[in-house]
Amino acid sequence: MSRKPVTVSQAECLRKIANEKQVGRDRFQQAIDDGSFGHFLDSLKLESGGIAPPEGARVHVLRVKVDQSREWQDAVSAAGPDTPDSYNVRKVGGQYPSVGGEVIEEELILLNFPKGDGNWDKANVWAGAHGLKRTNPREVFAVGEQHPKLHEQLEQNPMYVVATTDCSFEGNRDACYVWWNDSMREAGLDWIEVFDFSYAWFAFRK
Repeated sequence: MSRKPVTVSQAECLRKIANEKQVGRDRFQQAIDDGSFGHFLDSLKLESGGIAPPEGARVHVLRVKVDQSREWQDAVSAAGPDTPDSYNVRKVGGQYPSVGGEVIEEELILLNFPKGDGNWDKANVWAGAHGLKRTNPREVFAVGEQHPKLHEQLEQNPMYVVATTDCSFEGNRDACYVWWNDSMREAGLDWIEVFDFSYAWFAFRK
């Protein structure tokens, strides 16, 4: 698909649609300022780039600033301020050592199976076919910290975002995630086999 610049007439059509739907100028401006339009355009860009979700699935694109050198407990608490000190996610930081020292902005692609017919393996096969890379927990923790209202934006409550680089804990293959439920946000760790619910979002990056 060609990527010609958006025209003035197309922008005018958007203005007319907003007025027809009785979206006032303040709410219109708010959508620009809070990134709502930006997220919508990211989704269009993903589709135009040829990365289509599996049949019946959906994708969401967002940006985060990631510090891979951040201390593990600090990253966990920032992602999930309601995370208890006893949670197992706080015990696996040694498997994800900090690296570098530069904050990098990344574009993440979240994959969701709204019918609950997806799982860890299916998500990773799809990502591999499109040349996407697996995310580590610090990238998903950044999502929790920088997008605290993601569940409202996606209109899915509860929901969680899963980091797709697994680890080993007590003899099991586990993965870290961030969980949204109303005003509560927690970081967690669980078996990869359990990530097959309709409210699971698997995180990848380009």
